[in-house]
Amino acid sequence: MTLRLLALPIYFLLTLPLFFDIYRAAAFNTVHRDDYAPYLLLLLGHGGIPPGAPVAYRVLSVAVATPFYYLLPLYTFSRLPKTDAIYLRATEALSFVSYLSILLTAIVIYRIARNQFRASPSASAIAGLLSFFLSNFISTVGVDPFAILTISLLVLWLARLPLFGPLILLSVGINEKVVCLFATVLLVRMIASRLNRVPFSYYRQLVVAWLAVGGYVLVRTIFRVPDAQAQTNPGLFWVHLRATLTYIATAKGLILCALPILLLVFLIALARRSERFWVVDASGLLILVCLALLADVKYNIGRVAMYSYPLYLPAAAVFIDTVLRGSVSPNQPPS
Repeated sequence: MTLRLLALPIYFLLTLPLFFDIYRAAAFNTVHRDDYAPYLLLLLGHGGIPPGAPVAYRVLSVAVATPFYYLLPLYTFSRLPKTDAIYLRATEALSFVSYLSILLTAIVIYRIARNQFRASPSASAIAGLLSFFLSNFISTVGVDPFAILTISLLVLWLARLPLFGPLILLSVGINEKVVCLFATVLLVRMIASRLNRVPFSYYRQLVVAWLAVGGYVLVRTIFRVPDAQAQTNPGLFWVHLRATLTYIATAKGLILCALPILLLVFLIALARRSERFWVVDASGLLILVCLALLADVKYNIGRVAMYSYPLYLPAAAVFIDTVLRGSVSPNQPPS
């Protein structure tokens, strides 16, 4: 019991340098990023700048940093050029959300591997730790970690509608990719179940997920924000696709786009070792890649695709079990 009580504080202390890495990268602008600090300041009434789309619609991903804006002591960097303290405090709060999200995602991945795929504690812990490495392929200085934590929780709570339902509806204000991912995956699961004549028990979750998609479309229709018309104009999709394929063909594109997708395909191959894994969940990776290709996100295809890894990493823990002890954990077909 004492060890369990100490586990979380030790986990927090051992990983604390990760927070400073994220915060430092954001404060010094060492990587290309979407800067959400002005949006947080706007929400808090401290000035700020109204963002364009789709950033404006991710209001909950920004608002979640509010308590940390007021609770965290301001940490400054000695070599940072003179920066407004209020702006720096907002950057610090958002960085702390990303840090906590990465920590909590590892724990949630562990729980999914244990609860849903019956992996051993050791294999589940390794899967959780692997999520730290996969976070290197996302924008830790943005809102990606919080969105991936949300996806992980939705996977964990998929069979529990009272938890899944409200969270998928709230995801409309967290990140649009979350609702698109689950609406697609659940729809494909239902189709596959019908074709194979096996039971499908997620009809209500499927309905709520598509209600969330409709809610996002409704929000964008009512609250029109400039800046993203080019991404949502069907007439430009073919132009975007050709441009994106050009980016991928470069050395930078191979590293930032192709490599993350190959890693996800590899994860899916490992996840297939579990009989409880839905192979059709690969549709989640496919829909995210398609959305990224059509939206002309340049070198961010791999980053967008990485949002799907909570669907595959926990199931891969079953393969890790085969490596650790030479036998597969007992599994049952999905229902």
